Amino acid sequence: MQCPQCGLENTSSSIYCEGCGTPLNVPPYTLGQTEYPAPQTDYSEYNAPPPPPLNGNNAPPADNEPLPPPPPPIEYDSYAMQPQAFTHQKITSRPGLGIFSTILYFIGALIAAFGLLGTMATFGTNQLIKSIGFLLSIALFIASIFVFVRIRRRFAILQWWQRILWILGATVAGFIALIIEAIIVPNQLVTNYFVGCAFILYGLAWAAIAVW
Repeated sequence: MQCPQCGLENTSSSIYCEGCGTPLNVPPYTLGQTEYPAPQTDYSEYNAPPPPPLNGNNAPPADNEPLPPPPPPIEYDSYAMQPQAFTHQKITSRPGLGIFSTILYFIGALIAAFGLLGTMATFGTNQLIKSIGFLLSIALFIASIFVFVRIRRRFAILQWWQRILWILGATVAGFIALIIEAIIVPNQLVTNYFVGCAFILYGLAWAAIAVW
């Protein structure tokens, strides 16, 4: 290609003149390559903000910058994850033994101890029989205290009015049994022995109804 400044004939691949260095009018195809202009696209219409940086800052992370600590593990509440029916059962659990049940229990224990003392009195009136009956009555009452300590945390099944009805039923049944025994067996010694045993059973029934 001829230079328009100095008239030197240059090769076809030269961009500048080999003599004076003037730029030559090079066609758009050079060395078999095609130059395409960069597309001019306007992204402002999308109004999309740029993505945030990975390290949470506006500046790019440095090479020696430590990574942020991992988030703490999620703690799950085992009680909150339990089924709803089981949670409702815990909230609405039945109450334990109250003061009324305790009073009824120890009244029944005293009645049973008195019945045991009366039963032992039917075997004789000497001092030895009386002492043995008294000791057995005290032992029965103390044993009832230990039993109550073991079962005081159990759930109550009956209501207070239901306990009263059961006690009234046991009282009526005891009187009927005493009347029938007095009619059938007129012996006074057997009657005393039967009355003592009836008091023992009646007192134990009181204690059982109190903790039921």
